[in-house]
Amino acid sequence: MKKLISLILALCMLMSMTTFGAALAEEVPTFHIFAGITSMSPPNETKPLVKQLNEAAGINVTWENVTGDMMTERKNLIFAAAEDLPDAFMNAGLTDYELMNYGDQGMLIALEDYITPEIMPNLCKVLETRPNMLAQVTMPDGHIYSLPSGGEMGFTGDDGNVYLIGVNPQFGVINVDWLNKLGLQMPTTMDEFHDVLVAFKTQDPNGNGVADEIPLSFMFENWTAGMGALFAGFGFTDFNDVNGLGAHRGVVDGKVVYKAVSEQYKEAIAYIANWYAEGLIDIEVFSQDSAKYISKGKNDEIILGSYFWWEIPEVVGYDRADMYALMPLLAGPAGDPVMMLREESAVGRGSFAISKDCADPAKLLSWVDMRYDPVIGMQCDYGPIGEFFEAEPDEKGVYVNAKPAEGTTEGEMKEVMQWSGPSYTKAEYYGTVFYMEDRAQERLDILRDFYFAKHNPDPSYTYPNVTFTAEENEVINEIYADIKNFTSEKTALWLKNGNIDAEWDSYVKQLDAMGLQDLLKVWQDAYDRYQAAM
Repeated sequence: MKKLISLILALCMLMSMTTFGAALAEEVPTFHIFAGITSMSPPNETKPLVKQLNEAAGINVTWENVTGDMMTERKNLIFAAAEDLPDAFMNAGLTDYELMNYGDQGMLIALEDYITPEIMPNLCKVLETRPNMLAQVTMPDGHIYSLPSGGEMGFTGDDGNVYLIGVNPQFGVINVDWLNKLGLQMPTTMDEFHDVLVAFKTQDPNGNGVADEIPLSFMFENWTAGMGALFAGFGFTDFNDVNGLGAHRGVVDGKVVYKAVSEQYKEAIAYIANWYAEGLIDIEVFSQDSAKYISKGKNDEIILGSYFWWEIPEVVGYDRADMYALMPLLAGPAGDPVMMLREESAVGRGSFAISKDCADPAKLLSWVDMRYDPVIGMQCDYGPIGEFFEAEPDEKGVYVNAKPAEGTTEGEMKEVMQWSGPSYTKAEYYGTVFYMEDRAQERLDILRDFYFAKHNPDPSYTYPNVTFTAEENEVINEIYADIKNFTSEKTALWLKNGNIDAEWDSYVKQLDAMGLQDLLKVWQDAYDRYQAAM
């Protein structure tokens, strides 16, 4: 298998480096890359695939690996200095504003002239069947400052639309063993769920004689472990990632809204705050990271009553998965639950950009282009052949997922092994290059057959993947973060301490004073242009 991978790498380089074929005879260049990694990921320089691509390309890479909680601060310091920039930024969460602003200032270079069959043959091959992809990463000034990245993991709904796997990332999960032991039914309303949580807290469902049960846990404002699904009974859900640029954004009857100033939001927070006051919600919801969160599901003693995640086993383990079941979105004061989908696009921007200080952009882009090869991209996204995937493909030539080690899930394997950055997985790769993870297929099945079948979401509520003008990005950059952060701070305080009714009017006035109406106008104008071009 090593010979096969080496052959693939060699062919990629032969196609992409016609002027660099004698790499071994030349001085090996070194590139410095600023890269975002997850808290569970080892440094990029230790990953076998990185070493293989470096060797095939005839380059060295020094890495500045940064985890998410330090990303923005470190990135801002680098651009503020404006000198001695890293050669490239990979998986660094570059926003449209950063791409346009730093591109306009000359700190990031335009890439469109390098996207050629000679320099980037693998990306060009993808573009042959996805010709609109470059338009989605082209900024309003006509330049491309970052490579495209993404994938087409999804399903076709009854309405003919394709829905990607992340449109509902929060699955409610509940301990059905405890329900059965206590003689309780699966809750279908917020009031019923409240009564179940009280029983979990007070009736010792794990039977150890200790009040150690956690009735409900989540991660405040986490995109997959958050509480946005609990709002369904108040007339909306709120799944957008607060670390992105669309927190609390939605569309109602063609009007762009900020959900966190709606009466429904106020009612939902007030309602859930009562649960926190009663001790029904994990006190660590505001501070825990994913490792701490998952550890509660795998605690020696079973203590977790209910939680949110996009699959069951990753939190509680395969040995306990049968003790838990999916919970539907819950009806509430507004009546039947309403499911608004998360903003999701097959093509993302900002995954790889090159700075003005890069001495040889073509060589670096030829290196990163290998990630667009289907087999190499597969390993970047998940993990190496021989580790995440079986060492040999099956009789159809398709790579199969290896079984995780005992006590480990596929999600944990992926978190440790993947190398985040630009790649693109076309829908047709599944079943021809590699098989979709069982857990991913299960998530799609759950979305289609459970959530979509029960709740029939309306895609018109979802804000599309628009491109903002330079002036609009200036407005967003100036006011969005403060508005989002103020909402986060107040929401956390209200959940902990109550008092939302008394403070609501001043909160809304403060958001308006911070520029909320200007932000909404920018969002609306871009939305209207998008709709007019449809």
